[in-house]
Amino acid sequence: MNVMIDTNVILDDILDRVPGLDTAREINRLVIDGQIDACITANCVTDIFYIVTRNRDKYIARRVTRNILKTFQIISVDGDDCETAIDLPMSDFEDALVLVCAEKAKVDYIITNDKDFLSEDCSNVILISPADFLLRFQNE
Repeated sequence: MNVMIDTNVILDDILDRVPGLDTAREINRLVIDGQIDACITANCVTDIFYIVTRNRDKYIARRVTRNILKTFQIISVDGDDCETAIDLPMSDFEDALVLVCAEKAKVDYIITNDKDFLSEDCSNVILISPADFLLRFQNE
């Protein structure tokens, strides 16, 4: 099973954010254990580094980023992806870019806590919350 994980899910785990902490940790455990193949966008890496630096410090941000680079497949973001995303009928450009990259990576699911993103209906990729993904994963 191939998934793309949205930035907010990874940050829930790294920054101990509730209410998403438990499900984010469980999903990350599945990735680390090799039970699911997971990717993130290259701009997700930079966003995480920036946010962790602001909320913790640069040393922790570097350590976290190294772990992310070892754990997740990183999907590049290029100009064509940005042009495709800007033309999508979505209100959030970053979500549109995640969607474009997910389609490029041919993933089955995008796992996100973003309620607005979850309500979008414009892709062959299934948008799913972490809790719903875990239920689906356990039933497969």
